[in-house]
Amino acid sequence: MNPIKSWDLIYLNKLGSDLDNDWVYYRVRSDGGNFRDPITICRVEWHTFKDIDLIWDEKKAVITSPGLTGLASAYEETCRLMKYRWGVDHDDSIIIGSLIVE
Repeated sequence: MNPIKSWDLIYLNKLGSDLDNDWVYYRVRSDGGNFRDPITICRVEWHTFKDIDLIWDEKKAVITSPGLTGLASAYEETCRLMKYRWGVDHDDSIIIGSLIVE
């Protein structure tokens, strides 16, 4: 059996639109999966869930939690960065599945 490297949660945020080409799909991952490892949030393509990481485009670049996941503010700061960079309010997103990354 192969060890699990990480477990992604896949989210959808419709951004208040009925047009599916406006929707944002993204994954949330704790890199390493251990206590105090950073959290990364990355936009993904529909339906392959392949990462979209365009470092020259802030609206499509990976977001990494400032600090460590063990810090109380990691969740709030990561959500704030999603809102600022992508215009995505995490509270309005729905979880649509999970993926095990080996």
